Amino acid sequence: MRSWDVLIEFLRRNKIYYFSVILFFLLLFIVFAYIPFAQRKETYKQYILSELRSATGLDIDVDSSDLSIFPFPGIDLENVYIRNDNILLAVCNRIELDISWVGLLSGNIELRSVQIDGGSLRLQRKIDGTIDLIEFIKNRENNSQSEKISKIEISPEEFSTGLDVQAKDFFRIGLKNVEISNFTLWYTEESHKREYKVYFHKSKASISFYEDSLDLLFHGKIDEQPIRFESTASILDFPIKYEKIRFSAVLNVEDLSLSLLRDVFSFFPLADFSQTKFSGRIAMDKEEDSPIHFKVRSQTRNLCYKGGNPFGNVKTDVDFDLDLFGKRINFPYIEASWEGVAKVSAKGNVNWKNRTIGQFTIRSDYGDYHSILKISKLFKYESPKTKYVARTISGPPSLPGVFYFNVDLNNIYAFKHRFSSIRGDAKYIHPVLTVPSFHAYIYNGEIVGKAKIFPLQPKMEVEGEAFRLHIDKAILPYVKERIITGDLYSKFYLETMIKDRSRDTVAELLLNMKSRGTIEVLNGELLGYANFMIPVLNTLGKIISFSGIDGRQVQFSKLTSEYSIYGNRFRFTKLELNGSGLEVDARGSFGFDNTIDMILNLRLGGQVVGKALKIPILYKGTFGKTIPYIDPIWLGSVFAGSTLLAPYLIPLGGPYGGGVAGSVIGEYVRDLWEGVKGLFGGSEEEIKKQNRK
Repeated sequence: MRSWDVLIEFLRRNKIYYFSVILFFLLLFIVFAYIPFAQRKETYKQYILSELRSATGLDIDVDSSDLSIFPFPGIDLENVYIRNDNILLAVCNRIELDISWVGLLSGNIELRSVQIDGGSLRLQRKIDGTIDLIEFIKNRENNSQSEKISKIEISPEEFSTGLDVQAKDFFRIGLKNVEISNFTLWYTEESHKREYKVYFHKSKASISFYEDSLDLLFHGKIDEQPIRFESTASILDFPIKYEKIRFSAVLNVEDLSLSLLRDVFSFFPLADFSQTKFSGRIAMDKEEDSPIHFKVRSQTRNLCYKGGNPFGNVKTDVDFDLDLFGKRINFPYIEASWEGVAKVSAKGNVNWKNRTIGQFTIRSDYGDYHSILKISKLFKYESPKTKYVARTISGPPSLPGVFYFNVDLNNIYAFKHRFSSIRGDAKYIHPVLTVPSFHAYIYNGEIVGKAKIFPLQPKMEVEGEAFRLHIDKAILPYVKERIITGDLYSKFYLETMIKDRSRDTVAELLLNMKSRGTIEVLNGELLGYANFMIPVLNTLGKIISFSGIDGRQVQFSKLTSEYSIYGNRFRFTKLELNGSGLEVDARGSFGFDNTIDMILNLRLGGQVVGKALKIPILYKGTFGKTIPYIDPIWLGSVFAGSTLLAPYLIPLGGPYGGGVAGSVIGEYVRDLWEGVKGLFGGSEEEIKKQNRK
């Protein structure tokens, strides 16, 4: 005993006590475990395969295998064929299995790790819901390709929707790590005639030593599109409960083609997403007794219509919280931008406990309505027409969802107009977006009203009033020069829609526009082409003295009219103008294609020849190009009857006076018919064409 104590003290003094203990147990392991295992390597290999088949319930056929011993026992399998009841499940080039020493010495196989390198599997989903496992394997005798087909009936009723999972079910063979490299999975969806290729470059699933966390990593490609997904989940208790789960996950994609989601996008017949690229990062995490937090940072490029050219570069940042059991989604932060086209921010929430109800507050820094509408048209939905119908949950039909919006939109461009601000409230119940009131600021004035919008058609109806709009700015998008000034007041009803989605958005909206109402312009002036006094002075100025009238400008105190819009034309049914000794009534139409067809009746007051003079002025042809002129029929009647000057020339001597009037006015009438282009802006042939119209 004394000798033993001396030995222990010696070891402690030389600091090799613990090393000796470790070395002692290592020698015991080598003598009683490692050496016997190495001597009976082949026997253990067959034993491990046998136990593996027994534990998994699968038939495992291998071409060759090799048993490894250090640092952990394991087996490497080459050219592995896995079957279940003669159904070929998969073919792998290489599978490496790691086994724990404790399990091996106790006589129980406990898999620590599985590494799969190379191989492929083909799955085919039929229209009737069954799945074919199709594997093209290499024949070992003649290296030829043979096809093995097996059918499995998969019924949704066989799967439980509960969230409880028992630990013994999940870890029944003690598996802690699975790694898959260079493995290809082919999946065919026959109902949509689509095939997906999933390539596992480096993928891994591992469980912690204490079996309380799970790590997942997918690094590979889906249809040649690179994807990287990482996830960590903490499991606090068994059975697993959703409220107690803690996890985090990150999905990274770079230039992912949305053709990958062609099954979903096949329901949108107008869009072509084959050229659309998606890049971004989607992060999600969940703490104990809390909803799932999502953070999305993405960029979408090259949206496209079928047969069209790619457009758009949209950046989207979204944060939202998903509460599955509370049936609620909260959006604290939403921001979307399309540089030079739109920038929008929003926040809100949606809950669906009983009836789906959503509330959102939306603000924009700037936006182009037509470009936004162009994107929305991509998602015109068409129900899939396939024989396979997914199983639905029986129950009473639910009420349609209700969504409320409060909007504050700045710098909005729509219908060739730029609104400095639009504010209002809206409510959406499929398929109508109702705007009970809105307030818009534009051209130093205001527009108030209400509206109905049908996004899926798309169609809109607007009813409102306009106050103090600068009319020159309001009509400038439709004409090339300033023709009128003044403050515009109006009451109107307007509706328009898009029928042909292949046409330009603005042109289609104007073509299908229908409107009616009244307009009033106060304290204005007619300029340029609209100055009807120019043809009057050019034609009659040599005959009549228009004292007190300056033909260079036509000012008025009030202009009123009833109007209607249809057939791509703006029609004035009763236009009246008063001011500066002039009175005008007019009627006619102006087209959005710049064609014009109007007649103005001018009545002059003040010191002019005649107590009552009514001069008809015609605007026909192309706005701004064909010059307005006095009605030649009216001039002809003056020439024939000397209705204008004859009463005042009678004292000069009947025939003489009549001859003077006839010669002066007749000269202008003959000039008109021989070629009024010099006087009135058109040739004889052009006037004939205009009159025929």
